[in-house]
Amino acid sequence: MVLALFFIIIFYTFKDVLKQLTKLLILSLCINLYAQQPIRYTTKQGLPSNHIYDIQEDVNGFMWFATNRGLVKYDGKTFKTHTIKDGLPNNDTWSLETDWQDRLWYFSKSNYQGYIKNDSIYKFPVENNTVISPRWIFKSKERLLFHSSGGYQTLKRDTIKTLTSFNPQYYLKVKSLVETYGYTSSDAVSYFNPEEKELLVITKNELLFFDGDFKLIKKRALDLPKIPRIRKIGDYGFLYNQIFYYATDLGVLFVDFKTRTSKYFSFKELVGVASIKYFRCKALKNEIQVSFPGHLLTFNYDLEFKKAYTFPEKLGRISYKDTKGNLWLADFTNGISLIPNSNIETNYYLKNKKVQKINSFDGVFYAGINDDGFYRLNTKTEEFDKFLKLKRANGEIYQIKKDALGKVIFISSANSYFKNEKGTQDLLFAYLNIKFSHFSFKNSILYKDKNYFIAGGQVFKSDSNFKNTKNFITKSGLLHSTIFKDNLYYGGSDGLHFIKKDTLLRPKIKNSLLQVSISNFLSTKDNLYIGTDGRGIYVYDEDKIIHLKNTDGFSIQKIIKKDDKIWVATGKGVHQVTLNNNDIANSRITNSFYESDGLLQNNTNDIFIKENTLFVASDIGIAELNITNNIYKLQPKLYFKTTNDTLSFKNRARDNIAITYGLQDYNNQEYVNYQYRLLPIQKEWTTTQTNILNFSNLSPDEYQLEVKATDQHFNEIIVKQYLLVVPTWWQTTVAKIGFVLLALIGFWLFIHIIKQQVRKNEKEKALQDRRIAGLELQALRSQMNPHFVHNSLNAIQYFIQRNEVELSENYLSKFSQLIRLFFEYSRMQTITIKEELELLTNYLDIEKLRFEEKLQYKITVCDKIDLGEQLIPSMLLQPMVENAVNHGLFHKKENGTVLIEFKYLEKGTFKVTVKDDGIGIHKSKAIFKASSRNYQSNSSAVLHERLELLNKGKEWSINYTIKDISETEKNATGTIVTLILTQNQQK
Repeated sequence: MVLALFFIIIFYTFKDVLKQLTKLLILSLCINLYAQQPIRYTTKQGLPSNHIYDIQEDVNGFMWFATNRGLVKYDGKTFKTHTIKDGLPNNDTWSLETDWQDRLWYFSKSNYQGYIKNDSIYKFPVENNTVISPRWIFKSKERLLFHSSGGYQTLKRDTIKTLTSFNPQYYLKVKSLVETYGYTSSDAVSYFNPEEKELLVITKNELLFFDGDFKLIKKRALDLPKIPRIRKIGDYGFLYNQIFYYATDLGVLFVDFKTRTSKYFSFKELVGVASIKYFRCKALKNEIQVSFPGHLLTFNYDLEFKKAYTFPEKLGRISYKDTKGNLWLADFTNGISLIPNSNIETNYYLKNKKVQKINSFDGVFYAGINDDGFYRLNTKTEEFDKFLKLKRANGEIYQIKKDALGKVIFISSANSYFKNEKGTQDLLFAYLNIKFSHFSFKNSILYKDKNYFIAGGQVFKSDSNFKNTKNFITKSGLLHSTIFKDNLYYGGSDGLHFIKKDTLLRPKIKNSLLQVSISNFLSTKDNLYIGTDGRGIYVYDEDKIIHLKNTDGFSIQKIIKKDDKIWVATGKGVHQVTLNNNDIANSRITNSFYESDGLLQNNTNDIFIKENTLFVASDIGIAELNITNNIYKLQPKLYFKTTNDTLSFKNRARDNIAITYGLQDYNNQEYVNYQYRLLPIQKEWTTTQTNILNFSNLSPDEYQLEVKATDQHFNEIIVKQYLLVVPTWWQTTVAKIGFVLLALIGFWLFIHIIKQQVRKNEKEKALQDRRIAGLELQALRSQMNPHFVHNSLNAIQYFIQRNEVELSENYLSKFSQLIRLFFEYSRMQTITIKEELELLTNYLDIEKLRFEEKLQYKITVCDKIDLGEQLIPSMLLQPMVENAVNHGLFHKKENGTVLIEFKYLEKGTFKVTVKDDGIGIHKSKAIFKASSRNYQSNSSAVLHERLELLNKGKEWSINYTIKDISETEKNATGTIVTLILTQNQQK
């Protein structure tokens, strides 16, 4: 009990102190934006009107503004206005809200209400064509409700329908219910929850929850400063997660219908505002935003206060914070003001003062201000206090640094000061100020126990106590000095110099960079980094110079090295260069900071880095940036200004395809680089400066257009757009297949026609060859007739001379019959074996008469041979028999015999043998050589030629052999001729 009593006494004793601490804690969450210079948007920048009712971000990150001249969409570069022509029911649209389905609702006084999705306007008629003017918005995960004089409405089946209306009897019941609990209509207000069908009654002392039948569900104690009259401010509504809000002129009350608990926030306690006249509450998915003139408050859905933003009331009566942390302000006359997230996240000091040098030593942060003096940061007040005032006007600040003795040196062209390690302040160069008071001091450095300083276009040297000062070099334009590898270097308007034996010399190596004006030195163990005025940085090491090519064009004001990175202050922002030890010259810029990142100016004078904090001095103050802040890690938001994933182009549209893309960034459009490639025909990235890409005469195909955006922090994003170039009918796959098929058919027809023509030509040639062969055969056959006729006529003449009339008549009769057969068969290609035998028999009978019975012959035919069916080339055997008679038997003294045999071999093939017992081939040839006649020569030549033609005709295959019998049989003479004939099958 004693301990509890002790704590109670302590609590009440320090109650006021605790309240003050609480207020300080809350105020510490406030961000004062008075120092910001916002970006202004008015009709000059593209707004249709400066009269702005409301601000809302859609699900895709685009900003929308409700004006009295239509709805405006802003993408960071252009304003697009939607009006009645685009489908709005009313240009004078006063409110915007998003729902859980990512639709952006617009509200105006009209018999139509609706929403925008994917840049399309949807509007829906109000039931019974009633004109309504929604005022209070109620949100749930399922739907969005709005309240007007007619009750609660919502979209239902493409019509705005009234869900709940309140008639006079309802209000009488509520009034009676309130009075039942001891309250009057003047000290209590009631609200109906259309989602849960519950009634909420708010009094100064308690909250009362009733169900739809007006039965009490819950009672909660409440402590409000006064009775919350709706007429004072008149803003209330239901937010997501069943959170109800009600605003008075003194504060805002949140009620959680799920837990039936509440929290009240006083505007005075939050931001020091006693009373307000205008209030706006926005329910975003991740937070609740409350705005009134000069302030924006944010809360989470656990009803906890998060942060407050304060700005001049003149900038806007309403405010809105987007998902990237940008703050938008608007009112009815001045258009829109934008305070970028980078400005919100950045601290600023010495606003509107020309800060030329900054540095920090031993935990103390210093700043040198032109024509003013030197300041240091008070860690208690977070403000800069002046501690050294310039003795003369027009004082440029040249140095804030430590010397080799650990003393902080402050140098100005007006005067020079120092601060020793113990913190006392004394006038530096007391002796020099008297002797050289007319000089402008620019630089001082301690080198080998001597003080070297630049003043009035001269270099002076003195001992450590600034005695025995003397001028040993006169040269105008020198500004900077440093020590590198135990040598003293100077830099100025005409480049690099060094001191040797009190003489100012040029480096021995030759390079045009050595002549460029020097603006800064950074000396390290291994290298001397030299900042120039316009040529960036080059690295000097006595025997070599390496130019950092990616810094070319920069005017360097300060160089700081951290590990493998150097930071440089330039006239075009602050840049981080990552050194590539394998290729120093091509070391890349890997991070950059500009005004869009929070700098007061791109033209920077000096920088200082402490851990992750970057301090940047400029002509209008100091900016303090946390370089690890997530706002510098956000990807650029790149988008195509089309709604379809795949765009189709056909007919004339294919000849010139234009694709437009944009960057959704409201603060940084300038420092983003773009590249694109069109796959599959472009593999490499192409850099572009335009946001319209044109492609001409693309072949029909499906393409993938990729656009890459890279910001100054080297965050990048790649977006893709598919392009379908639709072929004309003759370029389609079906058409191509058809064309290929037609070509193949045409080619096949062409080949077929060629083949037919070739075959026709071959057939005609074959017919012609046959005809020629036939004629040749006929000619050959006709050659045999004169030979035989000559012999026969000689025989007839012989018989007549011998007066053998009967024999000559008989001979003549057979001769005429044989001649008839010759003429008849010579016109035929083939004859039957029967007909061939008839011819041979007549011929041999005639020859037998001529030889007067000295000639005998015998013809035998195999029984398997069908004499009337089996064919044989006409008159083929007669020359062979004739040779046997005239050349074999004619020269024999004894009687001679000719044997002719037909033998069956197989179907279509048979063998014919003509054998005589004459003198034989060899003796016959000997007689032929001695004879002047050449019957044998003509007969044999005709026979061989005919056999060759028959074999060439492909109707017959004939194998012909002739042998002298004496070669195989002893004591025997004669000749044997063998023919094997095969009749080929004709197709």
